[in-house]
Amino acid sequence: MKALILAAGIGKRLNSKEPKILLKIGQKTLLERYYQNLVNIDVNKIGLVVGFQKEKIEDLIKEIDKENRITIFRNTEFKKGSVISLVKASNFFEHQEEMILMDGDVLYHHDIFKRLVNSKKKNCFLLDRNIEEGEEPVKICIKKNHICDFGKEIKKDFDFCGESVGFFKFSYEVSRKLLVQAKEIMRSNPNEMYEEAIRLIVKDSVLNNFGYEDITNLPWIEIDFPEDLDKAKKKLLPKIDE
Repeated sequence: MKALILAAGIGKRLNSKEPKILLKIGQKTLLERYYQNLVNIDVNKIGLVVGFQKEKIEDLIKEIDKENRITIFRNTEFKKGSVISLVKASNFFEHQEEMILMDGDVLYHHDIFKRLVNSKKKNCFLLDRNIEEGEEPVKICIKKNHICDFGKEIKKDFDFCGESVGFFKFSYEVSRKLLVQAKEIMRSNPNEMYEEAIRLIVKDSVLNNFGYEDITNLPWIEIDFPEDLDKAKKKLLPKIDE
């Protein structure tokens, strides 16, 4: 199994001077937390897409990655859409094995990650039923126990929906389809987010081969705004580091 972390963005809504993956929460940065969780389950191939202040991220990698598990992919177009980050990591998709795809701005309990990795579903999303109102959350919609829609703007025809954690597990075959879709999107709209590529392969699936794990009530938070960072430090961290 391999893991690809997307960490190229600026995070301008957070008003941070550093990449979000370098945010220090407690005694560790998000990058250190991701790395340790991946090492703990023996993931030997870790891809990391960097862009904004990439030198700072690369300096930390030199400190923590003594076993050379991490391959760095540089996205110089990080001010555009995150779909470009998938394309910049094209070589990482060539290894014929399952792939974990991860947003690089999430503080999460290790049990959430284990739930994804150990899922019997080859193509798996993480769903939290405690979803915030509005268009900001990326939603996973379920109908007859299968994923029927995915994204910020969704249709009404579903049994229920939840919020996406931003972590996914894909089979080799589906990960290749994801890359093809990302390349097509980038050619037509380089400002698009990578989630659109996922949405399209979900909508195009005739086999209903996308499943999910319900992680409702397990602690996690995506850090987009200053109030998210404050909540991560004061409310989530004690539950995660317990």
